[in-house]
Amino acid sequence: MNIASLMNPPKDRGTPPPAPSRLRLVRVEVTVLAQAVVGAMQDSVKAFRHMRDVLTGGYAQSRP
Repeated sequence: MNIASLMNPPKDRGTPPPAPSRLRLVRVEVTVLAQAVVGAMQDSVKAFRHMRDVLTGGYAQSRP
């Protein structure tokens, strides 16, 4: 070890960027899962309404 290294602090050689926090990752995952659940529920409601109209003859009123 030489005297210059004692007098001058070592230079930062580029620290890696900090990793995203776990809380942020969890929030993203929850948001994506919530959007998927809402989309699936909307599709289920549309399918139910369609089948209800088919079974009850709801489309017969719109035919000429």
